[in-house]
Amino acid sequence: MLNGRKSSKFFRLALAAAFFSYLGVVFGAYTRLSEAGLGCPNWPGCYGKPFAPLTAQDLSRQPAVEIKPEERAWKEMVHRYLSGVLGLLLLRLAWLGWQLKRRKRNQQVLIPLATMLLTFALSIAGALTVSLQFKPLIMMMQILGGMAVLGSLWWIVMREQKFWLSVGPSPVTRSLRPRTLAALVIVVLQITLGGWSMVNYAGLACPDFPTCQGVWWPRMDYLEGFTLWRDIGIQYDGKLLDLASATAIHMAHRLGALIALLYVGWLALHVLRVGAQDKLRLYGMLVLLLLTEEALLGVMQVETHLPLAVAVMHNAVAALLLLGLITLYHVVRSPRKT
Repeated sequence: MLNGRKSSKFFRLALAAAFFSYLGVVFGAYTRLSEAGLGCPNWPGCYGKPFAPLTAQDLSRQPAVEIKPEERAWKEMVHRYLSGVLGLLLLRLAWLGWQLKRRKRNQQVLIPLATMLLTFALSIAGALTVSLQFKPLIMMMQILGGMAVLGSLWWIVMREQKFWLSVGPSPVTRSLRPRTLAALVIVVLQITLGGWSMVNYAGLACPDFPTCQGVWWPRMDYLEGFTLWRDIGIQYDGKLLDLASATAIHMAHRLGALIALLYVGWLALHVLRVGAQDKLRLYGMLVLLLLTEEALLGVMQVETHLPLAVAVMHNAVAALLLLGLITLYHVVRSPRKT
């Protein structure tokens, strides 16, 4: 009985940690986007004007957003408080998992411990972000690390909860496992491209859709656009990449979005078609809805010229899509041995 209460507490702690991790991912995106100095902080309109920039060249003539020091401070402190609460929850989660391991052979210990260590490593990276003047590569480490923490915690929740259970081995689930894993890899790569676009402020390099700057294949500089380390510091929002480099990043993100839309969309429709017997249709519908919303938000970002609310929602739904695919992979894998 005591062991059962501790197992229930372990699940609740993991769920709470996943919730705070998700809040941290979304609020981190809001902090980065609101301080970027690129995109439209108000909607409709842009920078107090009735119309947003209509061409890529108009972007260079947009005034910089003046952010008061106290605004930066409260955003950063809220993000730090969320990270602090998450760190405390992970400490308790790892310790409780270690205690339960003595009585429960299949108790999760390594994943909570690794997630806790990754979170503290991200805290160190956060300090480096300030000392290294907000380098894009350091910010990318935080974005991907935050997503990794969120995905790991959701995996812990999936293995502990009793609602979305593995459906057991069958020809359908065996065929879906590698396909779902491939979808997860594609979505992670697309999140990486999206994060690189965000930290390099390339979101409005193509202010039209489906073309870019009025053509299907504009001039691009991939070598400069994907240089991982460049000497740009805290005034990065006032010193953007040149248009060809930003366009290369933006177009790579669009191409990745098309690949993700086609493959993950096909997978979701395939699950809807073959998953009736194994009761998998619900998960296919979940992934399809999240994918559709993410694609629509991506197009809306371009058409409305990157309003802050839409950009943050785009990041939030991307995280949910990642969790949806992790849920699908959980239910098609073999059940845990007790």
